[in-house]
Amino acid sequence: MNSILKEYDKKKGVLENLDRSLDTLINSLLKQKGIKAHQIQTRVKDRDSLEKKILAKQKYKSLDDITDVVGIRIITYFEDDVNKVAKVVEEEFDIDHENSVDKREIDTDRFGYRSLHYVASLNKNRTILSEYSDYGDFKFEFQIRSILQHSWAEIEHDLGYKGASEIPTSAKRTFYRVAALLEQADIEFVKLKSTISEYEGSLTYDIKANPSQIEINKASLIFFMSKNDNVINFENNVFGCEYGLVITESDVDSFAHDRLINRIKSLGIENIKQLEEFYLKNEELLKESLKSIFPQTGNTIRRGASVLILINYTFSSHKI
Repeated sequence: MNSILKEYDKKKGVLENLDRSLDTLINSLLKQKGIKAHQIQTRVKDRDSLEKKILAKQKYKSLDDITDVVGIRIITYFEDDVNKVAKVVEEEFDIDHENSVDKREIDTDRFGYRSLHYVASLNKNRTILSEYSDYGDFKFEFQIRSILQHSWAEIEHDLGYKGASEIPTSAKRTFYRVAALLEQADIEFVKLKSTISEYEGSLTYDIKANPSQIEINKASLIFFMSKNDNVINFENNVFGCEYGLVITESDVDSFAHDRLINRIKSLGIENIKQLEEFYLKNEELLKESLKSIFPQTGNTIRRGASVLILINYTFSSHKI
């Protein structure tokens, strides 16, 4: 054991550098793939934890035998994103399949503990690069799970019970029920995401075909503000030509949509057709309101800002 700990002490600096490099690399890879993680955690196992593991397992001969000295935990919002992250890991790293395990397939006596574990190392395409050249001999462990799977694991750890054999009989029904609820919630959140995605995908056709049937909500409002021909023409002519502003694409989170929706509905506007009619009817009012705003706004403006300005101006002045 002493030889392993001495090796750990000697390599601690390199391990910490590897930890930081992996953190940067994983964040970059997921961003490139458009995968939004709830949390990415990296860590180097501390000396005390390492010593306890060596004593408990009684099988390690060198530091290289311990594959989780450096660990990366990726927590996703949705259960189906676990597989998306796993695909990135498999494509970008060398996987030690013999020591990796998909705990999502484990027996149900683990009360819902579902996590994908990969033991991996940097591939040759990376280790030939100077910034990764010191890490070619190191292995590390990925843990990938959804936020609900992570919540269960944390609660399970806090309770101190992990398997059915450890649970008092009087508590087993409750544990199974909670595990089933969390698992079902994971499934339902994926369904919810899919339903919203399908709705957003259908807006291009539905808004043009039946605008009076499209209620005002975040998705329909974003579509109207960024895609409506009348909004685009007005902003190109007024913002672009008259005021010389550069119109940038609207960021989904650049407007306080909830407050804006409430103000739109307070004006008696319930659907996209009514919103478009209101916008066209009040273009002159909108132009008037812009006089008190420009040129103080700078040289750029978000696409759809005219809708925000008109609604807020009308709401505050009660001019309809």
